[in-house]
Amino acid sequence: MLAALLILSLGVSALGPTGAHSSWVIGGKAVVPHSRPFIASIQMDGQHFCGGFLVWPRWVMTAAHCPVPRRNPSVRVVLGAHSLEQPEESQQEFGVEESIPHPFYDPRTVDNDIRLLRLNHTATLNAFVKRIRLPRPHIDLKPGTLCSVVGWGDISNYGERPIQLMEANTTIVKRSLCQTLWKGRVSGNMLCGASRNATLQGVCAGDSGGPLVFKGKVYGVVSFSGERCGDRRYPDIYTRISNYIDWVHRVVLRHRQPHGQKKHKTGPEEAGGDQGAAGWGKPGLPHPPPAPKALMFNGN
Repeated sequence: MLAALLILSLGVSALGPTGAHSSWVIGGKAVVPHSRPFIASIQMDGQHFCGGFLVWPRWVMTAAHCPVPRRNPSVRVVLGAHSLEQPEESQQEFGVEESIPHPFYDPRTVDNDIRLLRLNHTATLNAFVKRIRLPRPHIDLKPGTLCSVVGWGDISNYGERPIQLMEANTTIVKRSLCQTLWKGRVSGNMLCGASRNATLQGVCAGDSGGPLVFKGKVYGVVSFSGERCGDRRYPDIYTRISNYIDWVHRVVLRHRQPHGQKKHKTGPEEAGGDQGAAGWGKPGLPHPPPAPKALMFNGN
């Protein structure tokens, strides 16, 4: 996941040859087991391909570009995990009853990259499974704010996968600078993060949909990065959750019909269907055109 990048300063132009392992260091570290009880692993046929996080006992938030179909027996959401390589008594598994991308998600620009998953039953909250709080509407993180990002994605640009949950620090980058670096692709619905020093750290394949955390609240959803994980020219991009609080509440409330009541018709905020799946095909097509790279595992 948390890939670390070149130990070169922003003023150095030479990136070094592709595949030069000596140019790279590993960023981030394994968390204390079960110390991030909100984290979710979204899996297809038992293989992790995107992250997510529990926001209510029956709702997980992730990225819209993660193609999570509803009511598919091959898709599971796992809570309470630390290692994905072995069974743990703390783990709880769920199917996906509803998969709701934001109706204005644009796979071309990757704007509005946020999705809600309604689990097929309610999670049991305990020491290993807890929800994480959402931010206040429209709040923005100031440049220089130190956050953390968590996930099971690659730990290098060479496909190395962790055996346990990883975490790295990232610092919020001024949006105007980020827009310049990304040549105008960054909108007000996005947050940008990078290392605050020369040892760069960032997200990588498999981290899509994971949380950007600050002081116990989740402020961002891992969305995309440069073609190479942590490329110093392209800060990592996160969906700015505070811009979607009203939409989140509307979706959740619409699904709180009394038991036995006929289910509501799909509203305009849910009309997009599974745009992630439609726009990308099966899990493993991680390149939204033309430049951003979404961070799903490709299943290889």
